[in-house]
Amino acid sequence: MSKRRSTEEDQDAVSVRPSLERQLGLARARSRSLQLRLRAIADNLGHGLSLYDKQGRLVVCNQQFLEIYRLPPKLGKSGTSFRRILEARVAGNTHVGDDGQQYVTDRIGAVHEHRALGGIHRLNSGQVISMTHQPMADGGWVSTHRDVTELFNMQAELTHLAYHDPLTGLPNRTLFYQRIGRAFENVADTNGFAVLCLDLDGFKRINDLLGHATGDALLRQFAARLTKALGPRDTAARMGGDEFAILHIGGDEESALDLAHKLAELCQQPFDFDGEVVSIAVGIGIAHAPADGSDIDALLHSADLALYSAKRGGRGGIRAYAPGLDRAAADRRKLEAELRRAIESGEFELHYQPILDLKAGSFSGFEALIRWQHPERGLVSPAEFIPVAEDSGLIVMIGEWALREAFAEAARWPADLRVAVNVSSIQLRRGNLVATVMNALASSGLAPGRAEIEITESVFLEQSEQSLDALRQLRALGVRIALDDFGTGFSALSYLLAFPFDKLKIDGSFVRALEGSEGAATIVSAVADIGARLGMSTTAEGIETPDQLRAVHSSGYAEAQGYLISRPMSREAVRAMLITQFDAMPEAPAQAG
Repeated sequence: MSKRRSTEEDQDAVSVRPSLERQLGLARARSRSLQLRLRAIADNLGHGLSLYDKQGRLVVCNQQFLEIYRLPPKLGKSGTSFRRILEARVAGNTHVGDDGQQYVTDRIGAVHEHRALGGIHRLNSGQVISMTHQPMADGGWVSTHRDVTELFNMQAELTHLAYHDPLTGLPNRTLFYQRIGRAFENVADTNGFAVLCLDLDGFKRINDLLGHATGDALLRQFAARLTKALGPRDTAARMGGDEFAILHIGGDEESALDLAHKLAELCQQPFDFDGEVVSIAVGIGIAHAPADGSDIDALLHSADLALYSAKRGGRGGIRAYAPGLDRAAADRRKLEAELRRAIESGEFELHYQPILDLKAGSFSGFEALIRWQHPERGLVSPAEFIPVAEDSGLIVMIGEWALREAFAEAARWPADLRVAVNVSSIQLRRGNLVATVMNALASSGLAPGRAEIEITESVFLEQSEQSLDALRQLRALGVRIALDDFGTGFSALSYLLAFPFDKLKIDGSFVRALEGSEGAATIVSAVADIGARLGMSTTAEGIETPDQLRAVHSSGYAEAQGYLISRPMSREAVRAMLITQFDAMPEAPAQAG
């Protein structure tokens, strides 16, 4: 009986074994199929990926991961140890630091101790890698790897341009302000310092008679002379147009005056442009710290007052600040009072500058630009009254009027045309912008998607979460948000990541510098590329020549705006144009490649 039972059990075991083998085979087949699907998914990602088990062995990685770190294909096989991959990176110089062995030890230790590995890393190879590290419940981890070298190089170029004038290469207003701020911080350790504000007499006449190219060449040569005249601790900056400034460290009043006279003598020497000899003079205003101003704005204000006095005194004048020059402050107060009256009397009007769709060859919309029709002075430049309106807070009321007026006018246009309205950071910070925009849309009947709000990066510099929340609410309503004057301030890529803009508008100063600056061409193309990568439309402002239009078109810009396309028009002129279907666009877009 026992023998029979044993025989039956043996027969049962023989019959079970093929069944188990089949199940194991199916499991292995499913595992291979799963691995193949996982690898197919990984290889189609837009970034590198690596997955490890709790023993630190590679489960799967994609081709992008191997390419980023220049690893041979054999290291991408399942089971490769994390240590071996790190050692291969050290051998290929795609690691961080001088001590490769210490790098390997630190990385393995960080994984075992569950320390953070993610972040931005600059490799010894020069690559910049953005990495994430996510531990898993079973003890393993998954990492993503993205090569952001190109974006970081663009950032470096944009950062340089954010602090330097593209035409002359001198520090710009932003960097100049920072250096004055540091000078104030260290004023106790020096003999004080001075600021000299310079303005070229007769520059506009040269620009008009000989053209912008000669004017630009003159500014570059003038900047070079300034640089040669400075001491090792001094800074020369271009503040805009033909306005320059100098920070003179450690000098007393006599030293600053000596420098001013030296600069004046340098300017008296003729400038030669291919046989065309040009002579200019420079007006100079001087203010000393801390006697003439205890902060940046006060000191520059004193230097500006001195410059204004110097220019009133005649060509090439030099003047140091004196308390009696404060008459300008009284004039500013008068302008503020006149602005209040202008709001009550309805003296403002909007003009509209067309925006050209470079692909369609037709207008995509208009930018609304405010104008002040003063009853005695005539048309007052926005550059003169907008700063006063912002300082006094009157920009909130003026801005509300502009939004209502622009939306109401745009509602009369064909449905495919948008209207863009500039909004000051003061409006975002002090006013109820979201409610204002909603009311203006409701009263006009304009679709939110046809409204575009333009802001500058000052919104980010003020670090106001309230302002960003307002912009997010507007975008949620369907209103488009554009970043205007991109490139003239800090222009950090972090701004573009902090808020999903619909449009980037590169400042016209870069466009105007295209014909004389290779660096400007690089930046113009870079901004177009950044916009395309981030899914943002791009607009080039300040188009004045067919060559500029062709250049921005070939760089990939979606839209263009400037005097070549059209000067700002009154609302009556816009209505007439739209009614008659008048085509005011230049032929350049059709010729652009």
